[in-house]
Amino acid sequence: MSSARVKNTKSKRQVIHFLPIYGCIATGIIYGAIGVIAILSFLKVRHGGADESSLLAILDEYIIGKIIIWLILLGTLCYVLWRFYEAITDPYDYGKQFKGLIKRIGIALSTVADILIVYAAVRVLLGTSHYQTDGKPREEQEMVQHMLRQYGQWPVLTIGLVYAVTAIIQLFYGITRGYRERVDIERFPTYFQHIVHVLAWAGYFGRGIILGIIGFFFVKAGVVENARYVLNTDQAFDFIGDHVGHVYFIIVALATICYGLFMFAQGIAYDVDRD
Repeated sequence: MSSARVKNTKSKRQVIHFLPIYGCIATGIIYGAIGVIAILSFLKVRHGGADESSLLAILDEYIIGKIIIWLILLGTLCYVLWRFYEAITDPYDYGKQFKGLIKRIGIALSTVADILIVYAAVRVLLGTSHYQTDGKPREEQEMVQHMLRQYGQWPVLTIGLVYAVTAIIQLFYGITRGYRERVDIERFPTYFQHIVHVLAWAGYFGRGIILGIIGFFFVKAGVVENARYVLNTDQAFDFIGDHVGHVYFIIVALATICYGLFMFAQGIAYDVDRD
């Protein structure tokens, strides 16, 4: 193989492997900000807005915010493409046996929240959304109500089950440290490695709880055929604060910030040279 061809192959490989780094940074911005907004809402500094679409609506009010939305859109899209690349090409050799296929399906399902962020960002930038900065899930409930009228309860139940399965995957991923094969943290000091593990455990716990609550209420909305039960991230935080306890609200909000910080750390330590 000629040197030019080798160079081009290496260049393409590097571009592919840098996709998750861009995505990790974008995801870190989103969930770090959501966790901070949740804390500010708890302290009565602001009212609501601790969810992905409301965050984008808040940013859209400012010129610098529109630039950040573009960065989030492109970064998140990169991350979605990379996760599908992982699921399809299996660079970590999970294999085609049952256990390996489950892992690869889990990788694909883990992009659900990211795909929704891309969708919301595109709508905000095109000016076709009606997202509010108060965190109320009006558009989500209108969408579900339309689905119930046109297609019945099964599509809503399916969305809820996907959220629930994704939540379980997130919790399992954090407990088993499934992220280790994607990062090269051994080249960093021991204290940094410990910090990454703590952030990952707390972060995946927080994301799993929030997604599990959203999934539960999607299923409930489908069972009773009533869209008003549908929640978003902001309302999931409110549910924890109102029905579980303020302490748990703070814990999950801090865990969400940890998830954002973990994604930054994962971007720094991502193993871009692994084949």
